[in-house]
Amino acid sequence: MKTFVVIVAFLQLAIVASLRKRKPVTVTLNAGKEIPVSGFLIDNSKSDWINDGNTNHLDKIKAISKQNSESISAIKSTLTDLSKAVNGLLKTTVQQADPASDGYIGCYMDDGNRHLKYKISDLGNSITLSKCREHCKGYKYTGLQARSYCLCGNKLANKQYPRVPESDCNMPCAGETNRMCGGGLRNSIYLGN
Repeated sequence: MKTFVVIVAFLQLAIVASLRKRKPVTVTLNAGKEIPVSGFLIDNSKSDWINDGNTNHLDKIKAISKQNSESISAIKSTLTDLSKAVNGLLKTTVQQADPASDGYIGCYMDDGNRHLKYKISDLGNSITLSKCREHCKGYKYTGLQARSYCLCGNKLANKQYPRVPESDCNMPCAGETNRMCGGGLRNSIYLGN
């Protein structure tokens, strides 16, 4: 019994002393019944208490530890790749924001080739979002541009026409001054009807 107490005391000291190195291990002692002891393994290459009978077990523990380390590295690499993919999706989501309650999607760049290519019309001083939506009936998107223009289209995602800062769509609609009607070659884009 004294030998058993001395071994347990030694293991407890070894576990406490190895906390700094953080090498997890579980040891099971056989002394009439199994007593699991959990803790951290000290640097086993310098341990005096390992005899020849335990060397084979120690080699197995080292091999498993190496496999675990390689698995952890592979998992970290996969998580890094997933993180990059998620960040890419988030950037795409930022480019195509959720529509506001009135269907507003955002301010988008335009040029002479036109982001929204169909039924381009100058509705003049009477332009409102509802009139432009009526004009674009049957299309997915309605665009307001340069205070009085209405544009229609079915495709929003286009690298050539990215979302731009809201401050670029700074011209109030001629017939609805509390709403911005794009800017110079800038579309305030809404969901269509």
